[in-house]
Amino acid sequence: MLPIVAYTDKLTVAPGEQLNVMVSSFGAKTYHADLRRIIQGDTNPEGPGYKDEAIDLDLGETRIAVAKTFKPGSCVVIPGQTALDQIESFTLAAVVRPTLTTGKSRQILSLPGFADLGLDTGGHLVGRYGDTVLRSHSTVSVAHWQIVSLAYDSDRNELTLSHAIDKGSVAMAPRPQHITTHCPPAGQGAAECLIAATRDAVGELVEFFDGKVDRPALFSTPVAAERLLNLLADFPALRRNQDLLAAWDFSHGMTTQRIRDISPYRLDGMTHNAPKRAMTGWLWQGQELDWKKRPELYSAIHFHGTDMYDAGWEKDFTVTIPEDLKSGVYAIRLVPDGDEEAAYYCVFTVRPPRDKATGNTIAFLFPTCSYMAYANHRLGMDVPGTEIGMGRAVELDRHHMFLQDNPEIGFSLYETHNDGTGVFHTSRLRPIVDLQPKVKSFLGGYGSNIWQFNADTHILGWLDHIGQEFDVITDEDVHEGGLRLLDRYNVVLTGTHPEYYTRNMIEAVQAFTDRGGRLMYLGGNGFYWVVSFNDDMPGIMECRRSEAGIRPWEPGHGQFYHGFTGEYGGLWRRNGHPPNQLCGVGMTSQGFDISEPYMINPESRTDRTAFIYEGIDRPIIGDFGLAGGGAAGLEVDRADTDQGTPEHAVVLGSSVRHTDIYLMTPEDLLDPTPDWTGTQNEIIRADLTFFETAGGGAVFSTGSIAWAGSIAWNAYDNEIARMTENVLRRFDNPEPFGMP
Repeated sequence: MLPIVAYTDKLTVAPGEQLNVMVSSFGAKTYHADLRRIIQGDTNPEGPGYKDEAIDLDLGETRIAVAKTFKPGSCVVIPGQTALDQIESFTLAAVVRPTLTTGKSRQILSLPGFADLGLDTGGHLVGRYGDTVLRSHSTVSVAHWQIVSLAYDSDRNELTLSHAIDKGSVAMAPRPQHITTHCPPAGQGAAECLIAATRDAVGELVEFFDGKVDRPALFSTPVAAERLLNLLADFPALRRNQDLLAAWDFSHGMTTQRIRDISPYRLDGMTHNAPKRAMTGWLWQGQELDWKKRPELYSAIHFHGTDMYDAGWEKDFTVTIPEDLKSGVYAIRLVPDGDEEAAYYCVFTVRPPRDKATGNTIAFLFPTCSYMAYANHRLGMDVPGTEIGMGRAVELDRHHMFLQDNPEIGFSLYETHNDGTGVFHTSRLRPIVDLQPKVKSFLGGYGSNIWQFNADTHILGWLDHIGQEFDVITDEDVHEGGLRLLDRYNVVLTGTHPEYYTRNMIEAVQAFTDRGGRLMYLGGNGFYWVVSFNDDMPGIMECRRSEAGIRPWEPGHGQFYHGFTGEYGGLWRRNGHPPNQLCGVGMTSQGFDISEPYMINPESRTDRTAFIYEGIDRPIIGDFGLAGGGAAGLEVDRADTDQGTPEHAVVLGSSVRHTDIYLMTPEDLLDPTPDWTGTQNEIIRADLTFFETAGGGAVFSTGSIAWAGSIAWNAYDNEIARMTENVLRRFDNPEPFGMP
């Protein structure tokens, strides 16, 4: 287990800026903090060895470690206003599509301390008014739209609970249920209104609903259930209803956290923990697939008890980044109870100053979008067939056990919520326990068995080894700064797995190479999925895996367009920016057992490529490495002119035959024939590629995640490191490349 965990409010910070640190004890009594520059995070004894550098910065004395909790669960919070203060007769109503109904109580609409409408632990609809409770005779239906309501008539002292399945949802809908009892008034008014949750005795949000909620409303009179169907179906007419206290239209402001009430009282609210918006609603029947064109059909929000946006921990201390601290990858090391072996590393980057260049001509682009996508992933434990797909037993360490014991920390984009629906959102505003040096993974192939961040430190360590000065920038930096930021540099190097890109990012990198910049793509499966950020919610990222690609879930029919930006989700290959066009190669296969060498193409040894081959004489290169034993593996990309690879691109070499654990990507598997495995299909290969651009720039692509593991082999003294340095030196030379 981990005795202490933490996170910062930013992953990228400039000199002179401040970084807030949030810490929680999971057994530790005290801790002290120091600052380290991370150089090489791999602890494999066959590699160059772990390396960091202590930074002389006073972070205070030993602190008391305080235990803090994770509080997942999404809902809508509507602050109390005059309209809620003096409620006598009322109707709570909504159209819902539950996805989980049993195991715990779940609230649909709540006026805490006054009235609630929700589900009990057995899946029955429950209405509560004061001390009076009504319960439906049968359970609610899962995955069907149904209209639910709780009405109180103060003149008759009569409380009615109603439940009816929308007849359009099922062929034989059961008869509506109406349960009525007499009870005295329970007092007047409520302090607030909650959708998809309620509050406990100490004010904490609890009893989160799992499922979709559409058209929730509150009336100042009892409304017969038979009338609700027509009332809720017509929001423009509903707005004119004189008994309306509130009607929340989720089709407004879908890209924000704000919830709009269309009644005259304007009981507007805010979402909590980022539920899914822009979701198909009660009235959607396939009429339109783009929510921007018919937003009224997307008037549902999908809530989950497992949603997590911001852990919300109180700040423990603040670090001011020294003005003279050079750009790089750093970590605040938290040592619990004096035990350095149990230290937690809170990783962040120091970018160059925002208003001026450092003079460095090389930038290492850290793939923080990919780190967020995989944040706290449990692929090795929760995904069936993981060990079959890797050809070995998975290795578990204390980080993996912490994730299993604390699912409330939030999920990666590779998992599903408890109701089986895909996780669309991931956040950096929580501890990311696998974004640390020294952490092993499930997906790194035999050898070092590292993935993402630690694999990228092989490149960091190599740059340090050759004495190369460079800046570190992150995906968020490029998303915000675009071409203006990239234009400071001659060369941009990627990490091993830059899989997730926003439109701003991919267009900036494309413009950089078009205008003469040089790109070194030192990975595989890059520029693959469309993701988006939300200006209204810093620190969160959305992904909707649509139609193709290697994906653990699909977003559901009609839900392919992002809620944050409205752009179509899925692969960049299908969204106008195929990776082959940008870097010459695109994703073709994955496998997590054995990596292979490259067979050099003899015809590629020309005057155009002579600088690449300087000191490289063997016909086979990369038959070694810390990631699967070779330079080509884990996830590999191929050149393909049909997918956008420039006609003049040179394939320097290709990996030899891979094992049958390597399988063709779904986007290429049009017909499931038996030749879709590594030993059977020639498209399952990594292509080492080079080409020039019209603006005097150039691109070098390895097409393999395992390449960096070979750079680090034999303490960086090998032909893969030599070739990579050859390319770096020429790319850093401002002399323009000529088109062939």
